[in-house]
Amino acid sequence: MAYENPYLVDFAPIFFGVLKEKGINPAKVELVVFDEEINERHAFERVGVIDVLNQLRDGINALTIYTDRPDFFDGFVEAVYEENGLLVQRAPKKAQNRADVMYSSCATGIILDFEWKKDDCGIGGHSNCGYIPIHKKPWKMRENLDILVPFGYNTVIVKGKQTNDKIFVRDRFDEGFYRDE
Repeated sequence: MAYENPYLVDFAPIFFGVLKEKGINPAKVELVVFDEEINERHAFERVGVIDVLNQLRDGINALTIYTDRPDFFDGFVEAVYEENGLLVQRAPKKAQNRADVMYSSCATGIILDFEWKKDDCGIGGHSNCGYIPIHKKPWKMRENLDILVPFGYNTVIVKGKQTNDKIFVRDRFDEGFYRDE
């Protein structure tokens, strides 16, 4: 079963909050991303992998993307290299690559898994592994607006920002300048 993740809109504070809670230095993180499957069912997701990576691009020093659509990331790779000097590695997404990455990244990296299909995370008995399933486990809001983020087989509590669903209301002054056509 897959879950749409509503926290991707403002993902950077959550990601860096997870790093802080786990005592991981953001400058030393090797970020690994498993791209989502090419699937029409989720083609109209509000926030995709590129949007999340754009939020994190200023705070990461190493990025590897495992994908079946490397051309999709060309614009992002060029932009992040020109602006930040970050060299993004791209590799094909294969079962062997996934198993190797899951095993080797537990000590040095954080894995963001954007895949929708439900399968074994591949982290074995590493309960403290840096594996964050984006769509495979539900992320929940806890009391006091904290967010429970799945992290390996555990959860990490990240202090969330208060979001009020306010409706924008125009007064007469605004209506004079902004007319809906």
